[in-house]
Amino acid sequence: MARLKPLPRKERLLQVQPVQNRGRELRRDKDDVKNIEVGLLDVDAAIMYYFENVIQPKVTEQGEEVKVPLFYANPERWKAIRRDGYLRDTKRQLITPLIVFRRTSMSKSPDLPMNKIDANDPKLFYTFEKKYTSENRYNRFAVDRGLLPQKEFYNVAMPDYVTLNYECIIWTAYIEQMNKIIESVNWSAGTYWGEPGKLRFRTNIDSFEDSTEMAEGERYIKTIFSLQLYGYLVPEKFNDVLTTYKYVTPKKLDFVDETDFSISSIYNPNQKAETVRAFGGAGRSTSAKSGLAGATDFIRGKSYAAGQETQDLEFTNTYGGDTRYVMRYNGIPTSSADSRAVLNLQAGDNFFRNNVLNLSGSQSSSATSTAQLYDLQIQDTGSYNVRTGSLSLSINGVAAETSNDNLSTTGGNDFFLTGSSTYPRTSLAVRKAASSLSPGFNLLDSDRLIIRFQKELK
Repeated sequence: MARLKPLPRKERLLQVQPVQNRGRELRRDKDDVKNIEVGLLDVDAAIMYYFENVIQPKVTEQGEEVKVPLFYANPERWKAIRRDGYLRDTKRQLITPLIVFRRTSMSKSPDLPMNKIDANDPKLFYTFEKKYTSENRYNRFAVDRGLLPQKEFYNVAMPDYVTLNYECIIWTAYIEQMNKIIESVNWSAGTYWGEPGKLRFRTNIDSFEDSTEMAEGERYIKTIFSLQLYGYLVPEKFNDVLTTYKYVTPKKLDFVDETDFSISSIYNPNQKAETVRAFGGAGRSTSAKSGLAGATDFIRGKSYAAGQETQDLEFTNTYGGDTRYVMRYNGIPTSSADSRAVLNLQAGDNFFRNNVLNLSGSQSSSATSTAQLYDLQIQDTGSYNVRTGSLSLSINGVAAETSNDNLSTTGGNDFFLTGSSTYPRTSLAVRKAASSLSPGFNLLDSDRLIIRFQKELK
């Protein structure tokens, strides 16, 4: 097969993937945190450490304690063991006592099915915090500026949980020596093997198989047992992607409101307004002049003629939605149906202040055969009248009777609203009393009338 030519430098640069998240691009050459890595060699080393430093198998030989050596059965040793059934030293002497072990198989652990999901871009992590970092030092500038102390975190990709099977063989010269070793190994089964403060793995031993064999006229005792170790594997990197990465918390957090639709605006200095386009579902879109200095989602300006600046402000729950209330330019509702208008203080004083008139009985503007009429002195009677139900009358400190809407002229009503056909509900009619028992009052010049009412738009 012909050898492929190397790519030119320009093409190699084009194949470099762009940085997807610059927040994760932090330098690691100055920190003292090592990348987490757990391999098969670490698991083998945990078994070696536990045998030599915790179990510490020993036998008594001619009144002296002898430490039992431990070997890993590499291919050369295992071939000799399979061929002869034992091991000899360089002087061809049978090595007893002796312990050897080798890894026979590895499988995924069914008890812990969690993993990193994607090897090229892990999604699940263990997170730990470095307690002290140079980024988290106290300084007066950060306190004055209200900056948050930065914390340094490290994310380690979720490991692959595996079950590793080992085959172990023990040789001794006597059964008494073998019993002591098996008792120690069996007592440690089910515990976590490994160096304290470092990697440790849970173990399990099912059974021991004993036998007595002869080798060239020499007798030796042999025991075989299977060791199950529940471990986990994490490579330092995969496909040039590290499984351990560092990140630092932000110094400052800013919270802003978000809407469920997109807003784009184009500023138009000639009209002193912004064109706001709101895009909804199924391709629907609307546009309107906001008349504000910035695009908003619940305030819109309204002008009544082309080229006219914004006068009224309408408040909605979402942009383009129904009007909740309106701030009128002059502060006055446009009509009695304009119930959503918000009045300013001046207009509110005109509309919702109780007006009190102190009149005498001789100040009647006119009189009929049945009533005395008093002008309620409403300015601009073409636009305003008295709000029904708000009119009250007291004569010499006695409250007069009227209907709920102040309009009924029959029954026991002492007064009611009246006026001309052009300007209705602008005058007060005090009913004349036909007898001492009939409703109404025959007013005298000395009688004092106190009238209260509210004004509203027609």
